Amino acid sequence: MASQASILIVDDKINNLIALEDTFSHIDAAFIKATSGNGALREVLRHDFALAILDVQMPEMDGYELARLIRSRKRTSQLPIIFLSAIYSDDFHIFKGYESGAVDFIPKPFSPEILAGKIRFFIEIYFQKITLKETILELERTKRLVLEQNEQLKQLSTHDDLTGLYNRRHLVISLEQEFSRCCRHGTELSLIMLDLDHFKSINDNFGHEFGDYVLKEFSALLQVSVRTSDLVFRFGGEEFIVLLPQTAADGAAKTAEKIRRNCAEGMIDDGNYAVKITVSIGVTSYDQTMHATASCMISFADKALYQAKENGRNKVMIYRGKNIPFGEIL
Repeated sequence: MASQASILIVDDKINNLIALEDTFSHIDAAFIKATSGNGALREVLRHDFALAILDVQMPEMDGYELARLIRSRKRTSQLPIIFLSAIYSDDFHIFKGYESGAVDFIPKPFSPEILAGKIRFFIEIYFQKITLKETILELERTKRLVLEQNEQLKQLSTHDDLTGLYNRRHLVISLEQEFSRCCRHGTELSLIMLDLDHFKSINDNFGHEFGDYVLKEFSALLQVSVRTSDLVFRFGGEEFIVLLPQTAADGAAKTAEKIRRNCAEGMIDDGNYAVKITVSIGVTSYDQTMHATASCMISFADKALYQAKENGRNKVMIYRGKNIPFGEIL
């Protein structure tokens, strides 16, 4: 906040300006002088004034025109203006002064005590406005901070810290929503469950830091291997789930095989260690002929995943129902 307010005083006679400044020298303010309308406009561009005290009768541009110009500019439209006049003090000119934007019209000779009181009043209003503006800015900063913190809390509540994927908590919500939608509209829904093969040996041989790096790299591979409409979750440890709305079994199986192949063909290298990893995958899909709940889809995919591991890992198995439970995607 400014330590001292600035007051603009305008009169074409320099002696009047000096006398005015001397009269109010006891007021803690900087009095900026101008001897013409154009000079006053230049000062208005340079300073932020608490008050403008204008003479009415001036050559080239009188006080009324100057007041209208000050009021017409957005930055100075709220600047309080007081007219001082020794000649024009009749009702017509006083009304013209108010019409041009003045807050007061004081005939000369004036009472120094009364004008000093008005100057102090507008200085106080000026600082109150600054305080209010700073308070509003602080509130806006606080609001932005709260919104950012809320967004961070939302991120923490729905995303896994390590991989940035959706977490298990969010899976429960998303699966129920997508399952309800598919039942309501008669569409299909598929779920893929994945488990990195022999992941424990990576942690044992290379350490947990490199193990975390592998999980993050595999998470990135998952995200680029699925559609933007698919939802990818870290289910726990080295297990992951992909939820595929409006996707039948065959489409889900193709996606799963794409993930398996991309994983098996790639190499994860952090500059210190390099490993090839594989993934075992279980797939299930829901349609209107099945009698199941949302949680059943995780159970069915888990059964298919178990079969993929039993069949030698690095495979995709699909759960198709009770009669022919499992099928291998080759």
